[in-house]
Amino acid sequence: MPFSHYTFRALPIEEQLKVLWAEGTFLAARWQEQDRVYLYHVGSFFTEVYCDLTKHKRLSIRTCTNSEWLEGYAVYVRLDDLPI
Repeated sequence: MPFSHYTFRALPIEEQLKVLWAEGTFLAARWQEQDRVYLYHVGSFFTEVYCDLTKHKRLSIRTCTNSEWLEGYAVYVRLDDLPI
C-alpha cells in the first residue's frame, strides 16, 4: 500500500519502521558524529533512521520530500563499484 509523506509521519514510530522494512528501498548509510544514519526511499519521500550502534538503539526517524538529503550521502558513492 503506497504511503504519502504525511500519512507516514502520522504513524507511530514502530509502525513507521514496519513500513520501511516492507515498502522502503535502502539507499545508503552514513555517520553523523557517533550515530549511524540509514537512508530509505519510500514512494514519494525519503526517510532517515538515526541509530546509536553502541547502545543498539534507534534514536529517531526524519522524513523529507525532496532530494536535498542525498548530497550528504554522495561522498559514500563510488562510481567504479557500479556494474556498467
